[in-house]
Amino acid sequence: MYDPKILTVALVIPGMIFLLYKEIIKPVLVFVLAIIILLASGVISTQEALSGFSNEQIAVIFLLLLVSDLIKRSGALDMYVFRLFRSNLGYRHFLLRMGTVVSGVSAFVNNTPLVALMMPYAYDWARRKRISASKVLMPLSMSAIIGGTLTLIGTSTNLVVSGLAVSSGYEPLGMFAFTPIALPIVILVILYMVIFSNKLLPKRKDALTEFKEHTREYVIETKVPEGSIYAGKTLDDNKLRQLRGLYVVELIRGDRRIAPVSPRDVIQAGDILIFAGETDTVIDLMNNRRELVPADFADYPTTGRSDVVEAIVAPTSSLQNKPVNTTNFRQNFDAAIVAVNRDGEKISGKVGDIELRNGDLLLLLAGKEFYRRAEKSRDLFVVSKRRQINHADRSLVKWILLGLAAALALEAFDVISLLLSLMILTASVALAGFVSVEDVKKSLDLELMVMLGLSIGIGKSISNSGLDELFAHHVIEITGPLHPTIGVIIGLYLVANILTMFVTNAAAAAITFPIAVATAQQMGVSDLTPYFLTIAFAASADFLTPFGYQTNLMVYGPGGYRFQDYIRYGLLPTIICMTLVIAGIAYWYNLV
Repeated sequence: MYDPKILTVALVIPGMIFLLYKEIIKPVLVFVLAIIILLASGVISTQEALSGFSNEQIAVIFLLLLVSDLIKRSGALDMYVFRLFRSNLGYRHFLLRMGTVVSGVSAFVNNTPLVALMMPYAYDWARRKRISASKVLMPLSMSAIIGGTLTLIGTSTNLVVSGLAVSSGYEPLGMFAFTPIALPIVILVILYMVIFSNKLLPKRKDALTEFKEHTREYVIETKVPEGSIYAGKTLDDNKLRQLRGLYVVELIRGDRRIAPVSPRDVIQAGDILIFAGETDTVIDLMNNRRELVPADFADYPTTGRSDVVEAIVAPTSSLQNKPVNTTNFRQNFDAAIVAVNRDGEKISGKVGDIELRNGDLLLLLAGKEFYRRAEKSRDLFVVSKRRQINHADRSLVKWILLGLAAALALEAFDVISLLLSLMILTASVALAGFVSVEDVKKSLDLELMVMLGLSIGIGKSISNSGLDELFAHHVIEITGPLHPTIGVIIGLYLVANILTMFVTNAAAAAITFPIAVATAQQMGVSDLTPYFLTIAFAASADFLTPFGYQTNLMVYGPGGYRFQDYIRYGLLPTIICMTLVIAGIAYWYNLV
């Protein structure tokens, strides 16, 4: 009979995986709920549950995310990216340059804001070259993922594993402990992208192209004729906000454009009303009541009266799990949502009733204030329109980059810790007046920090319950016959890599880390670094699904991808990564 603690953890972990995969509630709430159950059942103490928030590596992640976001906000990276993409490059040359630059930058800058920054440029380059965006966006995500594995600070997963090591009484992983193993992977995967991308990636129309070619599937224009009962009444009075499956997104009166449209706006004869949603309802309305007639121009938005923009719901967005009609979207962003694409497909029905999720691709009719408001928000990543490069704060960037280089050097030579160096850097930037308190607040991702902090407690529960030793026994039993050490490394890699396809990287690392420790201890291993590196690489290297890594989800909708596209394109890089990680660890740590 198993110990009640083992049974509790054995139920909590699969429950977490199910909830994270299905996105029934926010990921941060999944972690909080799991910790509450583990605390209530006595599997972990309060001190263990909260130990992650005093973990140095988690604090380093916090500061690195802050520094990365400040660099992005400065506009300097835009300058360099613009230079990177504006030259007349061929497709393969473009992939080679993008892969090299993105993976190099991703080794030191958080990859989620990096991909958010790069997407509009890659998107725009593809359009100018008349190449499908699906040919460039998945390579962009893959470049960021592999680049993040180069250093300790390249991805939060590496820092989480290092933090777990420290909390378990082991030495932290070195800044460049990953580099000898990761560098050959980066080189081979970039070559793979250059050689095979054109053949393996689909050629699909993105949502914006589909919109322009099939506008009436999304939007229909109508005109208010003379004598219409709608004239002289507000939108509310005419009950035009209560139609089944659609709503008014724009009103055009002569040369004047009103968007978003207020319920109190009075309709006049000659006005053009633009509806979005289920356009069949509008056609029925015109046929039956004759109070609206087809507009003189039919193929919106070729009239040039509004910007049509694509944007992604960000992982930090406050819009998640909320119906559109409860978000005040039009008031907050000066834009109207025309359609929502999820998992590569347009969601039908009334837009206002759609509950938004992380990674949703929004097709927007944007007013003149949209770009300014979206730039200041953490809710959206604008995909299809590049921001203007005219406000880069070079002084700020030089200060931050020099400070970051100094911090990394001091850490590498064991002069002072990376945490202390980054604290000095951020304090200096703030005291010099380069950033305000508001800038700092906007750069913080509190939900991510809570999940990372609680992931340490999740890992503690697995070791406290004894579930790690049980799993370790089975791992050794199953993989041991292959090779006493390499077989176990392969088994741990597969467990972590498969798990990360369905849950967050931090959760995958936290769940498999104690199993790796228990396995190594049962084998009598003294140096556990190879096992830590195995977990870190495996938890980061998800190329087979759009859900396992945030950047994969970010390009899913804009690229018009389908689930099978990730499997077809990501299978060989997955094999390359696994093979080189295992071979590299075996070589560098003399495991054979």
